[in-house]
Amino acid sequence: MDQYDPNMKTKIASSVAKTERREVERSRGGREICERCIRPPPLCVCQSLPEKLIDTSTSVLILQHPRERRRKSLSTVPLMPLVLEKCTVKVGYNFTPTELTLVTECLGREQKPLLLFPGPDAITLDDDNHVDTVKNLQSKEQLLILIDGTWAEAKRMIMQSPALIQICQQVQFQSEQESIYPSSLRKEPEKHCLSTLESCAHALMLLEPSLERATESKLFLEGSMRCMVEKRMSVSESRNRAPRFARAGKKIFEKNQRRHEIKQQLFN
Repeated sequence: MDQYDPNMKTKIASSVAKTERREVERSRGGREICERCIRPPPLCVCQSLPEKLIDTSTSVLILQHPRERRRKSLSTVPLMPLVLEKCTVKVGYNFTPTELTLVTECLGREQKPLLLFPGPDAITLDDDNHVDTVKNLQSKEQLLILIDGTWAEAKRMIMQSPALIQICQQVQFQSEQESIYPSSLRKEPEKHCLSTLESCAHALMLLEPSLERATESKLFLEGSMRCMVEKRMSVSESRNRAPRFARAGKKIFEKNQRRHEIKQQLFN
């Protein structure tokens, strides 16, 4: 991560530290939290998760914008490692190939990582004109990279990671599937725009050599998201809810100290 200037390193460390403080403050607020899905009982999604993680042929790497990491209540990314065995999440504003172990391993196998992001040079996985190309992709273990953030954040991350984009093969799919998200919870730019989880589930259906394994992955990924949405909507808006976070009880010195520790862990 040497490409980050000191200000950017501090910004990333501050974002991670803020997320930590929120989690600590939630726990101090007396709320019971499920150890598996890290959600309070009314929002627990464990009933929708598989008994054991699903071992897909495709490895999934999610590059997550720091702001999206803080949108945990409606983010789909926290659900994905609860379903898929080969699922890794990295947080940052931009990335290079050398800082991502999965990418360097993929390049070591003389393969290009697959970046799920639309573009003029992208392979359309469900296009009849690319049948042979897709069959060739299915014959090897692939690394699928997804960008997690709003469209504006994702585009910015792409523009700020030119070296990574250059060594990837972009892929896309043509889907008219509507998102599980109801507009009352989270609005997408267009009806056909999907969440990171839904996009991953759809891509696995097109990339996995085993249709059974791909179908199982899609079933549990989308099932966990539906459960999350249903639980969220079932919480009454009229109920007198406790404050989302307890009052901050940490001193400025402690905050700065923890930010410094995180900065050392991430960049040294």
